[in-house]
Amino acid sequence: MAGTSQDKIQAPYGQWESSITKEALFRGSRKLLSPRACSRNGRIFFTEARPDGIYYIVEATKDGDDYACRAVLPAGYSARSRVYEYGGGAYDVLAPASSLPGDGDGHGHGDGLRIIFSNFSDCTVQILDVDSQKATCLLEKSDTLRYADFAAHPSPDSPWVLAVQEDHASSVPDQVKNYVVMIHTATGEVRRIVSGADFYMYPSFSPDGKKIAWVQWDFPDMPWSGVKLYWADWDDTKGVSSGTEWVAGEGGMTITEPRWGCDGYLYFCYEKTNYRQFYRRRPGGREFVLLDFKGYEEAEFGSASMFIGSHTHAILSKNCVIAVATENGSDKVIAFDPETLQTRDLSLPFSEITYDGLCRLSDTSFLIIGSGDATPQALYRIDLSDVRRESTPAQVTRIWQSNDEIFSPDIFSKPQHIRFSAKSGPERDIHGFYWPPHNPKYEGPADGSNQTKPPLIVQSHGGPTGHTGPGLNLSMQYWNSRGYATFAINYSGSDGHGKRYRELLNGRWGAIDVDDIAESVRHLSSSSSASSPLIDGSRVGIRGGSAGGYSVLQALCHYPDLFAGGACYYGISDVKLLLQETHKMESHYVDFLLFTPDMTEADKEKVMRDRSPVNHAGNITAPLLICHGEDDKVVPISQAYTMYDDIRARGGEVRLAKFPGEGHGFRKGENLLKAHEEEEAWWKKTIARVEG
Repeated sequence: MAGTSQDKIQAPYGQWESSITKEALFRGSRKLLSPRACSRNGRIFFTEARPDGIYYIVEATKDGDDYACRAVLPAGYSARSRVYEYGGGAYDVLAPASSLPGDGDGHGHGDGLRIIFSNFSDCTVQILDVDSQKATCLLEKSDTLRYADFAAHPSPDSPWVLAVQEDHASSVPDQVKNYVVMIHTATGEVRRIVSGADFYMYPSFSPDGKKIAWVQWDFPDMPWSGVKLYWADWDDTKGVSSGTEWVAGEGGMTITEPRWGCDGYLYFCYEKTNYRQFYRRRPGGREFVLLDFKGYEEAEFGSASMFIGSHTHAILSKNCVIAVATENGSDKVIAFDPETLQTRDLSLPFSEITYDGLCRLSDTSFLIIGSGDATPQALYRIDLSDVRRESTPAQVTRIWQSNDEIFSPDIFSKPQHIRFSAKSGPERDIHGFYWPPHNPKYEGPADGSNQTKPPLIVQSHGGPTGHTGPGLNLSMQYWNSRGYATFAINYSGSDGHGKRYRELLNGRWGAIDVDDIAESVRHLSSSSSASSPLIDGSRVGIRGGSAGGYSVLQALCHYPDLFAGGACYYGISDVKLLLQETHKMESHYVDFLLFTPDMTEADKEKVMRDRSPVNHAGNITAPLLICHGEDDKVVPISQAYTMYDDIRARGGEVRLAKFPGEGHGFRKGENLLKAHEEEEAWWKKTIARVEG
């Protein structure tokens, strides 16, 4: 019997052979995002980021019992936006005048369906005729103007689309301007209809087209603090005609994902307490109301991030809302009735849902992009015959998967949620997910031999107010199936764990998060984590990108004895330079993260010196790999050079791998593969300690 203990090959950790290949990771994998459906005929679309770095718009159509998928974006285009640098919200489906209501099966070719999208290379706005696969330029190339967050008018007779416009007439981050605009899809006329705030997201029309809504906030707030929700009357001639009204929101709190229901209410996720919960308000109503359904008081709803276009809930009908509930960093999909407040866990096979991953298809069906503990990311159709009956299971149909190669589930390591109390102040629990080394063909060295515990790779997420979920990540499983343990730290400040946990990072970035990483390594390498240590504490590496890369550098500087190696991807080495060089969205972000309101300018200067890894590079003893894109506008490559030059001048072991044409986050398959090969060689040398 294959896989029994006596049949397994005994081999050192980090030297196992695996069917999860580099080619499967970076040449045969894609990232799926942004499912959308035409409200009138049910035609299904989504975006697919392929190894060539292009974001394709793909249509899924019924083919018997299955779905066939085809890219409808012509060559030379990429549906990706640049607004707020992080992008998102790159396209929307325009209602075709000639279509008839469909059954949600994606039929209806030849109905004149069009899509509006932002083209990445030149920031033009294009109109795509889906059936002919021809794109027509609506808004010409501009050196200063960018568009995203498109929302088409619900009437097929209206030519208007709402969008967020970004004006870079000034290169100074604080002087970059944003607006809510209306775009005429026939003439290309653009009018600025909402202005005055520093940031906008989620412009949308009510189902009857008589109102619009949006969220806005000002410096120094971020998408998770100080966000306010507004609505206004809409006029097809004037745009915003009158009746602009504050709906909800106040200082220090966030509102995200406002979405109109077919019942006339505006639904939104509001952080009035420690957790974002659902609220709604009807135009004409005097106040917003909490939808106080039970059992999810400590769950977070709605995604509050710097990416545009989050979709983690969908309103199917007046009696059914589908929502992603996040608890301790793990997702589940529920349905609730906003009238009776009855809820149902749909028991779907997902533990992590993409931030822009949910879309209404019909009154009883929706699209979702998610992954499970042992299933890679895929696009699914979910059908609910009777949402209120627990005994009636949801029907799950996979439409498209993110990987060409199908792996047997027994190759995958299963995540374990780790939660323990911090030994240092302030009082808090520390969270993360641990994946032990796993391969059905291998086992580690026997007790009594050297290296009987596996090496560990710590993954520090970006943001820093993001989090890592437990959904299957083939890049992590690549290491697990070769004999490495991995641990994704959701340090203090991570979202998905409540407002108080997230705000622990305020004023403490580069300190408390790094302390959490160190405490986690000690916890996993001691008997306090299990009956015996889970990992070899002498063979620990740490990796991360962006803010996670900053964590790598800080951890190596301040806990040099804990780590045997580090891999820093586009990380921050000098926080003062970050303040001087970064873009608009993050230009005041560091104020929250590093400073407290009572600090003097001298205090701030000291904090920036103390929290900048480049000023402590002399403490680093572990070999450091730095991977950085030459076109990075968020963390310029100058930050990498600064760290590299300093360590090298001191005689430390450091390597800088530069990637032409890449920005903040690598997207091209060949560059992802090259970076992975660099990292694998690094871990073999530093923590697996493979000779030769």
